[in-house]
Amino acid sequence: MNDKTGIILGLLATILVLLTLAVYIMNAGTIDFTELGSFAIVIILVLAATYIIWDRAKNIRKGLPAKDERLINISYKAGYYGFIAAIWSAVGAPLLADIFLGREELEGHYITAIVVLVSAIIFMISYFYLAWKGK
Repeated sequence: MNDKTGIILGLLATILVLLTLAVYIMNAGTIDFTELGSFAIVIILVLAATYIIWDRAKNIRKGLPAKDERLINISYKAGYYGFIAAIWSAVGAPLLADIFLGREELEGHYITAIVVLVSAIIFMISYFYLAWKGK
């Protein structure tokens, strides 16, 4: 895929996520504390994704490829860590809910949300850590 096309698609996806979040907030009525936590997590993930898109766009403006060999390796490692986190969160979420909340079974949409958010957070943390360390 062309580098500029990837940047444009990333920006489009970011804008669509923000618009969806805005529409949900406008139609939600009253918002409780747990929903505010979810919004904060989504906003943090959108900001992290925007930073990555901005960094790649900056490389394109300088005439460099959007992703060099180091960023490709960092993306693979961070994706691996996010995948492992997704597996363990799918296994551990019902167990932790049983231990700490006394719930015997979590509903499917809660497990799906936990898997997506945990894997995304682990991906972003490991991506930024590996990029900072230069590995």
